[in-house]
Amino acid sequence: MPHTPASMAIIVKKDGGGETNAMKQAQAETYLANLLTADRVANLKQAMNDVFSGKGKATSAYTFAGQPVLHASSGNMQKSTTLFFYMFGTTAKIFAMGKHETSTTYAVSDYGQRGTDFQLGRTISL
Repeated sequence: MPHTPASMAIIVKKDGGGETNAMKQAQAETYLANLLTADRVANLKQAMNDVFSGKGKATSAYTFAGQPVLHASSGNMQKSTTLFFYMFGTTAKIFAMGKHETSTTYAVSDYGQRGTDFQLGRTISL
């Protein structure tokens, strides 16, 4: 089921390090692109398009900050980018980023939140 399209995004910094100010899509992409190799940036942009257009998908029974988690992913196994987020009204709160491991599992490979299911190095199974 589609979610509310996002008008802004807030990046929850790694390991509970605070939050950014609300950003438009292009600014959020630039912020997160600094964590990726250049060959994954196009997939980041497509995943962000899905966040902002309301096409994120449910992430099983996972929750973060008491909210149901959504994900948006683009690309093949080697170069994919996956964003994990929840919606707060029309603002997407992006709190982890990773990539596909298989068609039903995702690695939190770029940044995450220590002490949660979305800790760096963890695998999310759908």
